[in-house]
Amino acid sequence: MSTDKKVYKYARVSTIGQKEDRQVDGLKDVDGELVIDKHSGMVPFEERPAGKIILDAVEKGKISGLVVWNFDRLGRNVSDMLKTLEIMKDNEITVTIQKIGMKSYINGHYNQMFDFMSALMVLAARMEYDRIKERQAEGIAIAKAKGIYKLHAGKGKMTDEQFEKQHEDIIELLGDGKSIRNIAKLVKKSVSTVQRVKKHLDTQKAYSN
Repeated sequence: MSTDKKVYKYARVSTIGQKEDRQVDGLKDVDGELVIDKHSGMVPFEERPAGKIILDAVEKGKISGLVVWNFDRLGRNVSDMLKTLEIMKDNEITVTIQKIGMKSYINGHYNQMFDFMSALMVLAARMEYDRIKERQAEGIAIAKAKGIYKLHAGKGKMTDEQFEKQHEDIIELLGDGKSIRNIAKLVKKSVSTVQRVKKHLDTQKAYSN
């Protein structure tokens, strides 16, 4: 196994339009190779391009450390995030959470507090994601009560911005190239809803061209 190991700095944003500047700026003083994913946090780490680079380096024994700005940059799927951290632990790779200055290994010894904090922060990230979904559902309920939301009429009377905000989870996954049925399962929405969002995006793209 090669001893030529290096540190990887990992940044992730959910969509192509989002900026990773804040994360990159937070990691600028860290020595290492920067890799960036522009994928939804619900996509497994092993399926993201930069994630694959890191896991390949793990398999080849060419990584000594992984630095991320915050826990949720690894993803928003609880089991997948914990799986990624476990892989790093099993291979004695030091994971650094730059925002809070926490490391999984200190002076060659595993930091048990890291397990506690990672579980806590991963669950917090998932709860925040669920709260976003709840707020979207509440918005739909209010719109229905006011008679401005029609379930089977595409966007109803919503503006393009409101429609895209409501279905940002679908838009993220469409950008990742996921199939319509797979997206419907991931976001727990109907296939017809995903199809309406895709049609909307295709129409927007046609107008922009």
